[in-house]
Amino acid sequence: MPEKVMRKIDRRTIYTKMVVKDALLEIIQNRSFEKITVTSVCKQAEVTRATFYLHFDDLTAVLDEILEDALQITENVSDHSNEDILHIFHLITSAERDPEKLKECDSLLPVCQRMADLPKYRVLFLDESLSEYIIKKIFQAEKEKMVPLLIQYCHLPFEKAEMIFLFAIYGSFSVNKKLGWKKDKEWYEMQGTLIRFILGGMDALR
Repeated sequence: MPEKVMRKIDRRTIYTKMVVKDALLEIIQNRSFEKITVTSVCKQAEVTRATFYLHFDDLTAVLDEILEDALQITENVSDHSNEDILHIFHLITSAERDPEKLKECDSLLPVCQRMADLPKYRVLFLDESLSEYIIKKIFQAEKEKMVPLLIQYCHLPFEKAEMIFLFAIYGSFSVNKKLGWKKDKEWYEMQGTLIRFILGGMDALR
């Protein structure tokens, strides 16, 4: 197939998938994910069901790509090594308990919060029916980076390090949800408390 034709097809595919994902995000503002249908997404996106199924197996596949997009964006703005993360976290806890310190290190905050900061994707975090699914996706995406950090820093076997990270992910997500995902003074103060709590536990294990 000629390269020019391939480029045209690729652009069309990218555009079609984008409008379908945007349609789902638009609908989910007023309806929980579990009540959304392929038909309603196709209508919002102005594509046929045949076109939808040409690119996605089902609505969960659309959701997966949306979450991957959001994770990719948050990873692009938080390219820190494990040593950098621990060093900055310890600087935060050793300084005065000032929420302003955390504002200077937003890219080091929990990935769920960084994703929810993105206006386009925040609606997903407000849908109660998606909480468990999003947590599992974040856990799978982040564990390859965070579990080795826990193994190295706390001298833990893999299984225990994985369980502790799972505990941290669920806890962070639940607190953020309870606070409405709003980064106000109360939120920053709570994040500082959680970081000190987690690092204190890590130091105790070490």
